[in-house]
Amino acid sequence: MLSPKRFAPLSSDYSWQPYLGAILLVGAASALGALVVGHVKPTNLVMLYLLAVVVSGLRWGLGAAVLSSILGVLAFDFFMVPPRFSFSIYDAEYLITFMGLLGVALVVGTLTGRLRNHAEMLHRREKETAALYTFSRGIVATHNVTEIAKSVICHIQRTCGKPVALLIREGGRRDLRTVDFGAELAPAEQKAGWWSLMNGQPCGLGEIAMADIPVNCIPLKTTHEVVGVLVVQHGAGDSPLSSDERRLLEAFAAQAAVVLERANLAETARKAELLLETDRLYDALLHSVSHALRTPLASIIGGLSTVLDPSQEHLDEATRRDLLQTAREEAERLNGLVGNLLDMTRLESGRLKLNIDWYDPADVIGAVLGQTADRLKDRHVTVQMDEDLPMVPLDQVLVVHVLENLLDNADKYSPPGRPIDISLRQVGDAMEVTVADRGTGITEEDAERVFEKFLRLERPGSPAGTGLGLAICKGIVEAHRGHIWARPRAGGGAEISFALPLSARTVEAGDFS
Repeated sequence: MLSPKRFAPLSSDYSWQPYLGAILLVGAASALGALVVGHVKPTNLVMLYLLAVVVSGLRWGLGAAVLSSILGVLAFDFFMVPPRFSFSIYDAEYLITFMGLLGVALVVGTLTGRLRNHAEMLHRREKETAALYTFSRGIVATHNVTEIAKSVICHIQRTCGKPVALLIREGGRRDLRTVDFGAELAPAEQKAGWWSLMNGQPCGLGEIAMADIPVNCIPLKTTHEVVGVLVVQHGAGDSPLSSDERRLLEAFAAQAAVVLERANLAETARKAELLLETDRLYDALLHSVSHALRTPLASIIGGLSTVLDPSQEHLDEATRRDLLQTAREEAERLNGLVGNLLDMTRLESGRLKLNIDWYDPADVIGAVLGQTADRLKDRHVTVQMDEDLPMVPLDQVLVVHVLENLLDNADKYSPPGRPIDISLRQVGDAMEVTVADRGTGITEEDAERVFEKFLRLERPGSPAGTGLGLAICKGIVEAHRGHIWARPRAGGGAEISFALPLSARTVEAGDFS
């Protein structure tokens, strides 16, 4: 935290130094005039004092210019006009010179002083604008409330050089949450911040309310509410804020209020969207359980009930075996459906963790074909693979799961006996894998939608399912920093492809925790 100090001066310097400078300039003009007063007419020396007035106005402002004007007339009379070293005047025409010098000096001093003050004002406004721009640029890209508060506190402390704290209204409750960053507030300062929040008015040093507490509490007000309070601490003996300092802090507070309100609204919208998505997933899950899961359960219960029914003792061994085989297949199908639901839950919750290692693509394909051999025993599966494919960084278990889902999808949507083709090739810095079938196919419009959760394309004789298989594939591939897509296959059928990066650095760039 920065050590306490005063704001950088934002207004003109009204100390004694400018007036001392004006006196010295008049003295210098008098000394220079004394050197030549015997060689030129006294009236010609008026320009020396006018020069002192102009310099005083440009350098120190209006007050110094007026003082140098008056002193210049007096010094001209005392040092330059006969009789010298006396305020007596022997020639009345010098009265006109005095009046002209005083009038011109006052006009010139006033103009130059105003010019100086205007230049100072422009310089202050430029500094304020630069400070506000830097402040807004630092907080506009931040969306987390705590990070916004830290950025606000750091910037204001750096600008004003005083300890700063930010009190933020917490949720919809009528209390304050002190951001754990910045100044530590004493109980009296906390009380002042609470009062400012509840009343929407500033308080503290230089204010009507709580003027005995050495802080300035500035409410962060929006069009709807007070979202917080900016608290600036003062040291012992500090004077109240100047108008420029107050204006700058109020501008900071106004911008901080807008950004905090935006963050609060974004958080509220995110929670509402999350609740909406949760409700949608809940409804879809109920629909899935009530339809997709009950079908295999009914088959399992029916088959086992028939085998175990004492009244069915006349069933031959072949029939019993068929019923048990059907129950087993339906149980495996049920296990797959439940596994997909669990996988989708892991993806949605962000708990998917990758175990990345280098694998030979041929080993991955071999593992997939081994696991799907029973299900695809009646299909001809071909594999085309580039001979020079390099090792690929991936999570073998998850990528095998992706390929297993794609093969299962091709099997379900293809008539019996139709082949399934798998191809692997290197495309640039990625390995591209394609699973193609000769089934019912998809349209260009459907190709953009097939990876949505719980989406099942309506086709004649479509098999039952949860509509999660391709959505899970998409989640796993994207976790590997890859991408997946679908397209119609020339000659009928569908192709689903995914690409995985060949660089371990690219894969590990993601956060998989």
